[in-house]
Formats: sequence, structure tokens, C-alpha cells
Amino acid sequence: MKKALLSLASLLLSTFPLSLQLRADSVLTTINVGGGSAGIAANPRTNKIYVAVNQSVVVIDGKTQQVTATINTGGGVNFVAVNVLTNRIYASSCFGSPCHIAVINGNTNKVMANIPIASGSQIGIQGLAVNPVTGRIYASDADNGLLLVIDGKTNTIIDQVFVSSQPGGIGVNPKTNRIYVAGTGFPGLIMVYDGATDTLITNVPEDFGVEDAAVNFLLDRVYVTDLDKVIVLDGASNQEVTRLPAGPFANGVDVNLLNNKVYVANTNGGTITIIDGNTNQILQTLPVPSSFPAKVAVNLANGLTYISDFDTDKVIVLQP
Repeated sequence: MKKALLSLASLLLSTFPLSLQLRADSVLTTINVGGGSAGIAANPRTNKIYVAVNQSVVVIDGKTQQVTATINTGGGVNFVAVNVLTNRIYASSCFGSPCHIAVINGNTNKVMANIPIASGSQIGIQGLAVNPVTGRIYASDADNGLLLVIDGKTNTIIDQVFVSSQPGGIGVNPKTNRIYVAGTGFPGLIMVYDGATDTLITNVPEDFGVEDAAVNFLLDRVYVTDLDKVIVLDGASNQEVTRLPAGPFANGVDVNLLNNKVYVANTNGGTITIIDGNTNQILQTLPVPSSFPAKVAVNLANGLTYISDFDTDKVIVLQP
């Protein structure tokens, strides 16, 4: 584990530029991906972005901002996640086919395996994340109330952890090996797990069902979206640091490790809330050309932020 963590740290230092100054963000461009998009993830090591669009994963080149491939996964895709060290892409499909997670080789853009998930399609998988240090993949099986733990070497489920609230988005801290699961039930919970033992460390109660989670492992901070706000959690104490206002139905969230900015997609507001993670201050509420902004992915290779949109065929690209 220490060797993998050092590899991840070396990747951060060697691949990514020096920290960017905090400047106002703006819309750089929009990219036509062929349909409404859901989950989105970036691999800064290859400078590629992966977008869930209908029954496919669409690949965007971070240099040209052009679509370079469309990968059929055999079912309606809702979430994607990337292992930056192995260049494996994981895509959950639970609509129009038996629920499964497709494993894609990022070098060839080919599906190399399908991991069957014994979940119904009523809700399906509602969160997907990777710990590149341990090689484990985490999925929220909302139909059965399970946190699924998958071995990235064998592409098999190695643990099924019952959770106390309907599981949603997942955030991973690869440095501390802590897993943060958004509990979308009422009232809500932030569930904190030990990735070494798959055991619950604590539940952090919230007054409403939380939606998504992202981690800044450099600051040991966790950002969780909750209706119209963002909850900032201290990873060392598992205590709330603060609550910050966001737009209506704050949904997807991601962190730019180059400057510690936090980006939140306000699904019912057509805006992106941008937070300074160093000071926990709102920097911007940026209107974007999107009718239903959904999920967020920061590409550390170029410092750009990519926003998926449920309702249109566009992915919105922000520049700092």
C-alpha cells in the first residue's frame, strides 16, 4: 500500500503543473457527446475524460476537447470511475439490462470484463468510486442497501457491507483509506468506513438525505452535497467544519487538487457553485449553458472542469 501511495504522490507531482492561482472560472466550451449525460470522470495521467451517455461511455480528449471514442457497455450507463494507476475505467449499467459494472481498458477502449451485480433496476447503482492505492472499487447498491467492495485485480466482489441509509455517492481518501458514503435516506447520513477492514467507523447524521461526496486528500477534507448546501467534513475528526450555501439540488461535486477549489453542480439551478477549499468561502456561482447540470469531474492534466448534463447532448467545460 505504501508503494502504491508513493506512486500516486509521484504521479501528482510529475504529471500535474504547479498550483494554479485562484482566478474566476468561466465557460471555455461545450462538447457534443450525443445525448444526455450522467456520470463523468477524468484520468489526468492520459488526459482523457469519460462520460456516461445512454448505453455507452464517451471518451473525450483533454487536449482537443473532442470526442475520440464511444464504448458500448451493453446497458444504460449511469456512473463512471477511473483508476489512474492501472488506466481501468469502471462503468455501472443498471437500465435496460441485468445490472453490471463494465471494466474498460483505457489503452484500447475495449470492455475487458463485466462484473454482475445482483441489484434490481428500480434504483440500481447510485455511486461508484476507486481507491487507486488499494485497487479496490466501491459501488452503492441502492436497491439492496449495500456498499459493494470489488477487487480490481480479479474483477470480483469481495465484500458486501450492509449500510444503515440508502447509499448514494461515494468519496475515497487514498491516503487514509477512508471511504465516505452519502446516505440519501431521511434523515441523511455521511457513513465513514475503514477501507482496510470494510467496517463502519462512524455515522455523521444530517438533517436531509445527502447526495454525493468528494475528497481532498491533501487537506483531509470531505465535501458532501445536501439539498441546497455543501457540508465540509474534517477527515481526521469526522466532524463538520462548516456548511456552505449552494444552489437548488446541489448534486455532483469534485475537487481540483491543483488549487483546492471545489465545484458543485446545482441541478435545478443551472449553475456551478465554486468554493475555495483553503478558506471555505464561496468564490462564484457560475451560470452554465445547461438545463440540468449533473456530475462534475476535474481533469488535473489541464486544470479544466467538466460538467455533465442530464437533459442536453452537451458536456460543459470550465476554465480557471
